[in-house]
Amino acid sequence: MTFLKKAQNAVTKTSYVAGIFSALLVFPMMVVITLEATMRYLFMIQLNIAFDVAWLLFGVMAFLGSGYTMSQEGHIKVDIIYNKLKRRGQIIANAFCYPMFFFIPMAALLYFSFNSFVHDWVFNTRGYWTPMDYPMWPKQLLVFIGVVILALQGLVRLTQFIWAPKEGDHL
Repeated sequence: MTFLKKAQNAVTKTSYVAGIFSALLVFPMMVVITLEATMRYLFMIQLNIAFDVAWLLFGVMAFLGSGYTMSQEGHIKVDIIYNKLKRRGQIIANAFCYPMFFFIPMAALLYFSFNSFVHDWVFNTRGYWTPMDYPMWPKQLLVFIGVVILALQGLVRLTQFIWAPKEGDHL
């Protein structure tokens, strides 16, 4: 097995683990929201923590799960023109469009998510708008890690597009 294949497998396994972790975050979010709704409707007690927990966990879930979604080819694509192309045309379209439409926005996401994490860590930014007053940097770190995993999974997909005609692999 070549170094590239080993690297692709390592990135895909990392995406899988991050995706499973992301999926498991649904359960604490569901418990907190259910508890809050029960307390509010049955006992007329409002828990301010529910919104914060849902907001934090959903942001982390979305970014940590995105690499897994890409590895499973679960992202929505508009295939109106793409499906009409022959295999060679699909490979060329992928090799041309992926860097332009994936990596340029990904570079911006990497830049801004890293800067946001560093800012929140250095200045100890807190969630001041809620009673919890929690530090923001752990969430920003997990978002940055999710973006890195997504970018690496995008590199894996790009290499699969480029080497697909030589190896006869599935696009």
